[in-house]
Amino acid sequence: MQRKTPRDIAVDDQLRAAGAEGAQWLAAAGWGPPVKVPLQNAARWQRETRDRMLAAQQDETCTWCDHLLYGGPQPVVVHAEHPTHLVCRACSVAARPHRPCLECGKPADSATPLDGREDVCMGAVAIYTRLRCAACCRRDPLNGTFGVGT
Repeated sequence: MQRKTPRDIAVDDQLRAAGAEGAQWLAAAGWGPPVKVPLQNAARWQRETRDRMLAAQQDETCTWCDHLLYGGPQPVVVHAEHPTHLVCRACSVAARPHRPCLECGKPADSATPLDGREDVCMGAVAIYTRLRCAACCRRDPLNGTFGVGT
């Protein structure tokens, strides 16, 4: 068994704190407790978003909002339409009205989570999110939210 360095322990603590804060944020926003879905059962949009984010981190093209760099441990929000730029929850909330629908490309035009057009999957420290416009959501409210191959 490999011994953890003080840095490893600090990073683990920060990741746990960010995950707990993310769960509290989702619950306070009306989502309830996070649903744990094994990666292989996650929706295709979430798997693709995660893969693109990890690839950008690997090749060092990933960018972050300043709040993540200087704001202390907090959840990272990954927008499906731009997974190579990680944002804090405040920036995610501010961007919400301007985000596109990934199904048709039109503006999602969603101001609050109450309209039910945001799909959210929470990983260990990242909150993955995509928005859909009202027409796409009405056509199939659960399309691609959860489940294998959707």
